[in-house]
Amino acid sequence: MNVKYILSAALFATLPSLMHAQTGPDATTIERNNQPPAAVSNADTNDANIDASDAGAQRPIFLKTENISAFAGFDSKYLYRNNPFSAGNKLAYFETAMWLNTAYAGASFQAIEVQDAVITPYIGASYTKTEYLESGLDGFNFDSTSAYMMLSAQHSNGWAYRVGVSYAMDKSDVNEEETYMEFYPYIGAMKLHGLGENLMGIFDISGGFHDSTSDSAFNISQKNDLDNIDVTASFALQYLYQNFIISPRYGATYKTYSEDSPSTNDGREDLIHSLSLKVDYPIDENINVSLFGSYSKRDSKSSFADFDFESSDGGVALGLNTTF
Repeated sequence: MNVKYILSAALFATLPSLMHAQTGPDATTIERNNQPPAAVSNADTNDANIDASDAGAQRPIFLKTENISAFAGFDSKYLYRNNPFSAGNKLAYFETAMWLNTAYAGASFQAIEVQDAVITPYIGASYTKTEYLESGLDGFNFDSTSAYMMLSAQHSNGWAYRVGVSYAMDKSDVNEEETYMEFYPYIGAMKLHGLGENLMGIFDISGGFHDSTSDSAFNISQKNDLDNIDVTASFALQYLYQNFIISPRYGATYKTYSEDSPSTNDGREDLIHSLSLKVDYPIDENINVSLFGSYSKRDSKSSFADFDFESSDGGVALGLNTTF
């Protein structure tokens, strides 16, 4: 009899984590494009002496007119991830290969010169298709759409400041229903440091408010229980070795959730650590190949469930670029 009670207690203790995992990927950990690729916004930075590319293999191609510079790209990633749903309990882990395809486009407008700074407006949009290739998880395939408007100010002191707002939406492939939507106003600042002829350091800090609507994992949850304020700080290196660009990065994100009871996230706080390494090899100005790997860990404070998790992945990316 005591054994039954122990097993029952263990089941109820892990049930919230299992239910959370079964709803699919954690919307708060999905990467969404809410600003221009770094190779675009940093193009005029004086000490950006390495031809930096952004996440994956994005290397934009520009069309120059008198008042506008347009860019577009396509990024395809194949990777293996050991915890794609960010589950905290190892019983709920589903290791799988994944295929992510992203198309993006945008434009920067004529720069505005003010005292000690140059302000550049940006707009852009992207579409990502995420497919799970193993473990029978294809029912969780989803599409993501995002769009942004941003002002970037390159200051004479070497700092680049930004303010913007983005929209993002995830939609299930199976029933074609929206599972997550958010508006995200944000601010940020970045400083590039030339550490040597072939080495550059990049410090970045940003924060904003996720005003969201989402499907609930629990009947008692609210549609906006993923609303949160986040702050992210990161430091990255970019090292040019022959034709390779080697980019290690560490980042830390703090999230505090803003919903009151009966939200499952009432009083929840997250601290997410991430460590990544990416190696880019530009084949030519229109094609780029990358190898990448990353590890992330979330420590969560919650009165409802254990949202802690660890996840790692590795893969290859291919970027193709065309003019239009």
